[in-house]
Amino acid sequence: MALVPAPDSGDRLTGTARPGIPLNGPAVEARAAIRGTLASWADLIVEGRTVRLPLRTVPALAAFLRRHLGWLAVHPAAEDAATEIDALVQRSLRIARPRHDRRIPVGPCIANGCRGRLTAVARDPGSALPSAVECDADPTHTWPPERWRALYRNLPARPTGLSAREISTAWRIPAGTVHWLADEHQWRRSRDGRQVYYAQEDVLDTLGRDRLESRDRLERDSTSP
Repeated sequence: MALVPAPDSGDRLTGTARPGIPLNGPAVEARAAIRGTLASWADLIVEGRTVRLPLRTVPALAAFLRRHLGWLAVHPAAEDAATEIDALVQRSLRIARPRHDRRIPVGPCIANGCRGRLTAVARDPGSALPSAVECDADPTHTWPPERWRALYRNLPARPTGLSAREISTAWRIPAGTVHWLADEHQWRRSRDGRQVYYAQEDVLDTLGRDRLESRDRLERDSTSP
């Protein structure tokens, strides 16, 4: 039912004024994102295990990932898979059960090298999610409000390089594809706990410099006086 917008919800509709059932645009986009993300992780499993690709439907892809969950759980991309799928779940829940959370802009993300913006989100009292300070570029950059000041003062430096999330965002490719490319082209990598960072030169040699340089130039222009 989330595909049909509620009256006065403010959600945009897909299509034109042609007759038929109006659709909730964000819900349609979320469904497509779920299918695309599950397919990208299924592709990684197929490549790594030499198994047959499942049907490109959400139920078939979800069942396939469940069958191979043990293999994916020990893969270097496991944390990115969990993060990306969790972000899809949260996005879908927000669309299916919209609430009126209070959002307060905080400023640039405090994570080293992150170009995202932080927002303090005061959740609706009936929400299953806690209030938090969230980054719009990386869902792993999330802190409870009471810890944010301490983190800001004592933020440790991270290894140099690009995370799979940063690569996925800059080149607009699924995180599962990033990990496949990293294995295929033998990108050098470093770790900070469970987080993996890939050598920027290796990434640029494979994916090209134009998109990353364009993104950096736009961000410099947007912050210049």
